[in-house]
Amino acid sequence: MLRRTAAVRLVQWAIGGPLDEAAAYLGITPSLVRFRTNTDFKRWERAGRSPAEFERVLRELGAELRAPRRPLIDYQRRREALRDWALPPDEWDALVSELPPLPGPIRPPVGDRKRQDASVYIWVQVTQGEHLFAPRPIEAEQPQDVQREWALRRNTTWYNLVRPDTFRHYADLRKLLAEYAQQLARFIDSGAGR
Repeated sequence: MLRRTAAVRLVQWAIGGPLDEAAAYLGITPSLVRFRTNTDFKRWERAGRSPAEFERVLRELGAELRAPRRPLIDYQRRREALRDWALPPDEWDALVSELPPLPGPIRPPVGDRKRQDASVYIWVQVTQGEHLFAPRPIEAEQPQDVQREWALRRNTTWYNLVRPDTFRHYADLRKLLAEYAQQLARFIDSGAGR
């Protein structure tokens, strides 16, 4: 929450206006997550930190961003390019065909639910956004009962994709998805869009 608050405050300082507009600029939808700056600062205080220290650190970060050592990435452009994006089925099939075989008879499922989760992972890598805000167009096309089932399993799959000591299948998949995300980011940043 503090990371989210810090990002919103930095954007607010850069573009002016209220916090809601800064949050919207970042693609943060207050209706999807709790976003209250005062509450977030209180958490910082309860952790034994001074709100003035938080403000000082943000000001230093803001100064560094105004004089970057390398070109800044336009994450808003990336989010806009991927607004309703999901891995196309043929590209997903090509990715999973590169997964090394696993020992034993059990094969992890690689259907549309995992394609949706892989799309979210790529979206997070490219936009540096939170997975909660990623588009889920594959899921949205499913019947309501399937959407509910997928929603129940969303956190488990996300955990397996991001944890460092994950199962081999997820580690191999994460590597392929990270490579895909880098290529996609370069494509968007080149101006070709998507």
